[in-house]
Amino acid sequence: MRPRGGLPRPTKVVGPIVGTVVALVAFAAVAHNSGSGWVQAMGSLLAGFAVAGLGGPGLACARLRVSVVTNPTDATASQPLEIEVATTAPARVEAVAPHGQATTIGAGTGRVRLVPARRGPLLWVTLEVASAAPFGLLWWHKRVVVPLARPLWVAPVPGPPDAAMLSHPTAQAELDRHRPRDARVGEPRGVRPYAAGDPQRLVHWPATAHRGELMVREAERPEAAVPGVRVVLPDDGPEGDAVAGRGLGTVVTLLTRSSPVMLATTERDGPRHEAVYTRADAARRLARAVSAGTARAVSAGAARAVSAGAARAAANPEHR
Repeated sequence: MRPRGGLPRPTKVVGPIVGTVVALVAFAAVAHNSGSGWVQAMGSLLAGFAVAGLGGPGLACARLRVSVVTNPTDATASQPLEIEVATTAPARVEAVAPHGQATTIGAGTGRVRLVPARRGPLLWVTLEVASAAPFGLLWWHKRVVVPLARPLWVAPVPGPPDAAMLSHPTAQAELDRHRPRDARVGEPRGVRPYAAGDPQRLVHWPATAHRGELMVREAERPEAAVPGVRVVLPDDGPEGDAVAGRGLGTVVTLLTRSSPVMLATTERDGPRHEAVYTRADAARRLARAVSAGTARAVSAGAARAVSAGAARAAANPEHR
């Protein structure tokens, strides 16, 4: 998708314009009193440079194009991250939403730092690009909404474990900090990536050599032996983010002692109850989680769209 942008606008115009006018008036007075043709020619040349220096950056800013070349896929709310941005000309680039720092990028690529304030999926970023080309007399800027190179999942800030989120009372023991990580239970069923706390004897060396990362044997576990966490968001605002953070903290604590953990959440397409094996899996699940009210609204909107489409098809049978 193409980026969306606004019209360029000048930045702090009073100083540059007043200074240029004063300089031109002073030079005009000198040229008038001297009567020399070369002085008048220099004055005309100076006026041309001034006009180009004040209005040229506006044209340069309007022609400026910016795109996101690459970005990470996972982040945490309130933690800084960097994206790689490409510009078609030298420019000053600053992240506006999410908020970030300004940086100067030449005609090529550069890194822009930003800090997501909220959890959730991030598909677009709003950037403010500015240019003072060709002479640096006046800065012009515009804001553009640029799609990320790939979706970015912003996880909530992990909070303290919350025993109220455990799916059954017997799982309370899983939060005991002195309990060692569970070993194999039942028959082997495959391999999975190594997680901190896995016994060394479970390392599967052939799979490790094939995948290029440390892999361990995974065994079947009875449902009662798998701890479960249910995260119900009251809303999609700050309170919901706090609840999601406590849910992430609970899952991470359980993962240090048992794998997998059954995580129950609500997403835009409905409830989801699946196992998570790593912190990254849990972080993405809680980044996608929404409140039940939001899920119902999305479902109702989809149902209305389907009904409207069916009504249009019935009213225009020739388009079937």
